[in-house]
Amino acid sequence: MVYSPLNYTGNKAKLLNEIFDILPKDTECFYDVFCGSALVAVNSYAKEIYINDTSVEVLSLIKYFIDTPTEKIISNMEAIIEKYNLTYSRVKPKGTYIEYKHEGLSLYNKVGFNRMKTDYNSATAKDMSVLFALVVYGFNHYLRFNKKGEFNIPIGKVDFCNSIYDKTIDFANAIKQKNVHITNCDFRDEQIYNLDQPPKKLYYFDPPYMITDAPYNLFWTMEHEKALLALLDKMNERGVQFALSNVFYSNGKTNHQLIEWSKKYTVHTMKRQYHNANYRRKNHSLAQEVLITNFEKGEK
Repeated sequence: MVYSPLNYTGNKAKLLNEIFDILPKDTECFYDVFCGSALVAVNSYAKEIYINDTSVEVLSLIKYFIDTPTEKIISNMEAIIEKYNLTYSRVKPKGTYIEYKHEGLSLYNKVGFNRMKTDYNSATAKDMSVLFALVVYGFNHYLRFNKKGEFNIPIGKVDFCNSIYDKTIDFANAIKQKNVHITNCDFRDEQIYNLDQPPKKLYYFDPPYMITDAPYNLFWTMEHEKALLALLDKMNERGVQFALSNVFYSNGKTNHQLIEWSKKYTVHTMKRQYHNANYRRKNHSLAQEVLITNFEKGEK
């Protein structure tokens, strides 16, 4: 499996093997309707992928990985690291930087990171290589903007380390091997579903979850949830294959509507379970993830 350097919050990195053990292997076109970092689409068996998201910024970052030579992505990052005097633990001798408790490398990078953020926000033409650096060096690798359209994530604890460096190369090379189509639409937009489609197609949905507390879930309402489930029912009536990632239980909450709706389809319980936690407290309740499909495991 290929992993994304964007490390998009809520991505399916730890569930990829389970998901692709269920999805059909003869898919020709893969539609990732809530693509995020496009991690699932890039790892799909299909050579042709359609990725959609409402975030212009995340789609611009993905396009940067598609259009920019991989070695140029790396050299751009290294030039930014030098310009803003950021740490680069991958190339420095062990022990060069002291990672302070609860702070990591943030004390070294705070001044340069804030200057980089100011430069990015004040620029008329947004440089995706700088945005990528902000995501890598930012808190929890979040991609978030305020109402003015300004990147507003504080400094994080890590840098462009070996693991992110390797993910950058692998992801950039992998996505260049796909025939990628990008759309910036609401999930209800008909143009996502009225494309010239071959028979062996699959739609994958990883929407915000109703019962979890991640920042990107805040805008997702019961109206959105009902609209999505109705859309999936219509797709099933048309004989179009779909797969929906979601959770039945999380943080002491239960998505009763989803559980009831899922009885019409095949529910695959993911083996991996998550302990809910945040930086203030640790909640030991389990979040149980599921993949709901209108086909059986591996069905063609």
